[in-house]
Amino acid sequence: MIKIVMSNSEEVVWKSDEYDNYIYDGKFFIIKKGHQWVGMYNLDYVISIIVL
Repeated sequence: MIKIVMSNSEEVVWKSDEYDNYIYDGKFFIIKKGHQWVGMYNLDYVISIIVL
């Protein structure tokens, strides 16, 4: 599970069957399923990311 809390207090939860990998490139947190990006979060607007 990945839980992302945004600066506007919005919470996004990704269940483990909705993704198979994630990437941090310094500016964005990117969630992948297969070879596709299924979620992309600008870290300027993210308060926290929890990966369980």
